[in-house]
Amino acid sequence: MKINEEIKIFGFIGSPLQKRSNTYTLTKMMIDKLLEKNRAIEYSLFTAGDVNIQSCTGCWSCMTHGQCPLDKKDDMAFLKEEMMGSDLIIWGSPVYALHVSGQMKTFLDRLVNWYHTLRLAGKSGVTVSTTAGSGLEEVHQYLRLLLSVSGVKTIYSLDTIGTLPSTIVDPESAQKSADKAANEVYTFLNGEKRIESDKWLEYSFQKMKDKVMHKDALNADYEYWKEHEMLEMNSFKELLQKKL
Repeated sequence: MKINEEIKIFGFIGSPLQKRSNTYTLTKMMIDKLLEKNRAIEYSLFTAGDVNIQSCTGCWSCMTHGQCPLDKKDDMAFLKEEMMGSDLIIWGSPVYALHVSGQMKTFLDRLVNWYHTLRLAGKSGVTVSTTAGSGLEEVHQYLRLLLSVSGVKTIYSLDTIGTLPSTIVDPESAQKSADKAANEVYTFLNGEKRIESDKWLEYSFQKMKDKVMHKDALNADYEYWKEHEMLEMNSFKELLQKKL
């Protein structure tokens, strides 16, 4: 981002609890701090309880034809459009059985061809999680991985302890963590810091480039790389320079 440009944030929280979700609350703390820094920031923050997302059927249409039939039946097309128009991508999930929630996994499954095509390259990302005990790092690692294969540079991972719905154990500590995250994130949003490639983004680029060469099974993914002149690129750094 450059100073004075419009800034838009997209967030999806894989919780059915809507605003009672501790992960939603923690994310909103960070966003509110960002708004204190710049009231012109626009944001869209959804939870799994706010939208209808059907489960992937494994039909391969997104990878062979470039379209998911379910996008016409639920809210996923809208969410994809919101992500594409945003500068910062926030993916958050409570810890369910030492991993992301089932609702978060459903959302992520519906983006499979975006991983093959690094569709969100050039955007920055934040992962958010809450737990009553363990599993935070497992969730963060998984979300960071899928952000990387989407082309997103993860710039912060935010978490805190929460138990029952609407019950963050130490709200003051959580607010301090959210404020710290906002301070770091804003340096990217206001142009003070720039997104740079890293080993995970480079690894994702090379693995996905190899994968889309299986044109018979991944024809739409291959055509996307071809259309966007990515096949001639040798690194994610090259793609990032084009995007930015």
